[in-house]
Formats: sequence, C-alpha cells, structure tokens
Amino acid sequence: MIQDYRELRDKADILQTCDEVLSLESLLDEYIAEIEKLRRGHVLPSETKRRSKTGAYVSEVLQQVTNFLEKNKLVLKYPLSFHIKRVRDKAERVLRENIVLQTTPPLDVIKFKDVPVRYVYSSFGGREQRWGYGLHKKPLNEDGESITVAKMPPHYVQTIHNHTVSEYCLIIGSKTEGIYYPGKKNERIYSTRNSEIFHFSATTPHTLRNSSNKPVRNLTFKHPSALFDWKSSSHLNLIKVVRARIIKGELTIFNKKITKKFYQIHDRFYNYQIVVTKLEEGAVIEGKFSKDHYIFVVKGKLEVSHENIHKQCRRNDFIVIDKNTPYTLSAKSLSRIYEVSYPHLT
Repeated sequence: MIQDYRELRDKADILQTCDEVLSLESLLDEYIAEIEKLRRGHVLPSETKRRSKTGAYVSEVLQQVTNFLEKNKLVLKYPLSFHIKRVRDKAERVLRENIVLQTTPPLDVIKFKDVPVRYVYSSFGGREQRWGYGLHKKPLNEDGESITVAKMPPHYVQTIHNHTVSEYCLIIGSKTEGIYYPGKKNERIYSTRNSEIFHFSATTPHTLRNSSNKPVRNLTFKHPSALFDWKSSSHLNLIKVVRARIIKGELTIFNKKITKKFYQIHDRFYNYQIVVTKLEEGAVIEGKFSKDHYIFVVKGKLEVSHENIHKQCRRNDFIVIDKNTPYTLSAKSLSRIYEVSYPHLT
C-alpha cells in the first residue's frame, strides 16, 4: 500500500481500484475493534501508525475515486456506491483514533514525529496534510471535542464544502483567503493575516485558498458532529444561511515577555475561548487547571515540567496536562502556543 497520487484513466480503473480497497474492509473492522478497547498509557505510536497506514490508504484512494467521478460526471450504481461509502467511513473512523491515549499521566508530550500521516485530496487538485487530537481521554476523537490541524501547500485550494454547524478556523502563518459561496453571484473573498479566524456560519458553502508561496497551517476546534457533517459541492448540506466574517481577537500584554490574544467563540453550536500566547525566550508560565488541559505548540522550543518530569517540545508538538497538575512552561526560544477552554476561562 502506497499513500500517493493514484492515476485513474477510466471507469475500468475505478472498478479495479474499488475492488482493491474494498477487500481491506475486514482489516478495518479489526482495527476499529482494537481502537475501541484502547486505554490511555497503553498505546504505542507504532501501533497507531500501523492502523492509520491502512486507514489513510483506503481513505485517500477513495477520495481520489470520488474526485474523478465528479470531475468526469460518472456515477457508480448501487450497491457498489453503498459499499464504497461504508468502507470509506470505516477508514475515516480508524483515522480518528485519539492519539492523546499515547500519553502517560500526569503530564506528557506527543511528539509530531509520532503523529500518523494522512492527506485530504482536493477536487481542484493537490492535497493537504491533516491530523487531529481529541481533547479528552477516550479512544476516538468524536467521543468528545477535538482540534484538527491542516497544513495547506502553496497555491492549494480546498474542495468547496459546507457543514451543518458553524466553523471557526484559526490561520497560522501567511495570509489565507476564505471564499464563501464560491462561483455564485454573491461570492466574496476574505483575506486573513496571521492569527486571525475565519468564521463560516452553518451551511455556508466555502473554501480556503493558500495564495502564498509557502505552506500555511490552520487549526479548527471541532464539535463531535463536525467530524461527520462535511459535504462537498456536489452534495452540499441544505443551505440555510450564507454568511462569513473574520475574528481578529483581543491582544493583551501581560509583561515584557508574554503576550496573549483571546478569541471568544459563542453561538448556538459552540461556547469556548481560544488563547494564543507569544512567549519571548526566557518567559515562564506556571499554571494548574481544574480540568484536563491541552496545549498545541505553534512554534518555538519549550520545556514543560511537573515535579521530576521534564519534557522538551517544539513546533507541532502537543502537550497533555491532567487536571489539578501544577506545571511550568519555559520558553527556550521565541515561541507561540495555542490553548482552548470551554466554557470560557474564568
């Protein structure tokens, strides 16, 4: 199995490819059964990668099959279309294994090298890397809230899509263009700067475009249902609202070495707060939370510690801190971190 671009020429290629990936359904069932029994502290990164390799292969091949069918206006008849959807759903379920279970209490760091590699293929061509973390200690990301991270390559455009819930996407790095109701008379393009949020109201068709010459990351806090309700332009969810905006956040300077930017998110789907903290080299933060706490390292080098536990972390690493655990976070270089809390911090 190779996770790479699949050359598809005609319907015969499609049928052969479908036979190949559908034959892996029993293996996906086996992996899902394994995942549902996982317990924190007893999960090896190598085992997660073993399962995700098959899940990513099936998902990515079937994404390309779907894009080919839509581009060429081809339709697969029932029951093959039903079988494909069922197997792709199982592959996606395998890919939503909560890698927070790789950690050990009371404080640990998930290194980015241990994060499974998977890609999302755009109907416009190209692909972007995606990964995610459950903000809880259950086996699957959809067992609670989660965050999804995407790395968009230069000049990449996501597939046009919509959701039944609202979406708030924090842009990290170069500016990104958010396009809502693309291709229609009321199409509008918004451009964000670094550390601004795109807000797309529920059911609003939209896409993101990286118009720069370098990769751009974005982070999205997900309600469990948001992991399932994504629909592409060919099968959009019923459109009820078409609305988008940019949230710039509120900047607060705590001292010469620490600056925080707060984003209050509140609607009928969500109620949470994002905090992006900039730490100059030498800055130190001490904290303790009454709930489990999670920190995504946006950039830089840091050390997080509790008693005799000392963990080094850097860009794209993920810190997991158990509730009521006092910790110290020290910046070894200019750094930025992402934190989310719900309901709002008090």
